[in-house]
Amino acid sequence: MGFSVTHTFDQGAGDHLVTVRVGLTMAETNSLFLSGDTIISWPEGEVRPSAEAGSAGSYEGQDRAPARTGMFVSELGRLAQGLQIGYRQAVEAERAAQLVRLQLLRAGIEEVR
Repeated sequence: MGFSVTHTFDQGAGDHLVTVRVGLTMAETNSLFLSGDTIISWPEGEVRPSAEAGSAGSYEGQDRAPARTGMFVSELGRLAQGLQIGYRQAVEAERAAQLVRLQLLRAGIEEVR
């Protein structure tokens, strides 16, 4: 089990992106579910659509995904491409990245660099 949190700048959109990836095996996902899955939260930003059906960013019939500020660790683990959250300011993105990183470490997940 491991995670990564990155902060990059998307020149096309003019946004700072925080990408969260959590790698879980099926056994780890089951264990999390049975032991009380942890919710990871972040400051409100724009959750980006993902190519994965049913992911956090896809919302049928809407131009934008509804605002979302939290997700279970097991949900994050199911997003193969990770979760992307856009922020207008670099300081907002860096704060969000630090908050998510801290919560994942407190949940007992190791950071993979």
